[in-house]
Amino acid sequence: MTVGAHAGAGGALPSGGASVMALLACVTVGTLLSFVRVDGRGAALLATTTALCAAQLVGHATLTTAGHQHAGSAFDMDVSMAAAHLGAAVVLGVAITAAEYLYVVCSSVLCWLRLFAMRAPRHAVLIVRRTVNDVAVAPVFTTGLGMRAPPRVIAAA
Repeated sequence: MTVGAHAGAGGALPSGGASVMALLACVTVGTLLSFVRVDGRGAALLATTTALCAAQLVGHATLTTAGHQHAGSAFDMDVSMAAAHLGAAVVLGVAITAAEYLYVVCSSVLCWLRLFAMRAPRHAVLIVRRTVNDVAVAPVFTTGLGMRAPPRVIAAA
């Protein structure tokens, strides 16, 4: 975005080492400022846009001092150049903050959908086993024929 804003405001496109130095300068500013944590969408937009403005300023200075022909010193820019760099920072800041917010919204929606898309766990069926106390006479003396009673005639006598 720095190179695009710079070229859009009338600066020449960098070539060779100037483009690499501009890229490294913007990446360094982004890395240093990525450790800052803020709460709230308004504060996040302000912090992101401020960090991008710093990256645009450092990128412009790098493009100016790295062999790029520009009038004046590194930070001496005309109104159109300043507006282009500021506009690029604001547009990119809004895009980044919106993407972060949409990521949070989409992950929340996916968590809720997961609750409804997955099958609900079925309740465990409780199997009631009843114990039956059937009394069975166990033979004490077994002869292999099982239990037998004496014949009625002998039992009656």
